[in-house]
Amino acid sequence: MASAQCNSDQFHSKAQANHSVSKVEDAIQRACESAHQKREHNSGFLHQTGEQMLHMAQDAVDGVKNTFGIGTKNNK
Repeated sequence: MASAQCNSDQFHSKAQANHSVSKVEDAIQRACESAHQKREHNSGFLHQTGEQMLHMAQDAVDGVKNTFGIGTKNNK
């Protein structure tokens, strides 16, 4: 009887371990997916910010050119 109890305990322990491993694998998968989504979001944000900075710099260059009269937009 003790042998049957021991085998039952071992089976139960293995089942719990497998369940725990499954939970850990699921958590890792969710973390990877979340990281991927955040990376895509941050990439889009940085691209948008870069575009805004490019336009601001171009506007500044155009303003300086117009100030010195060498720009294409002469306000006379």
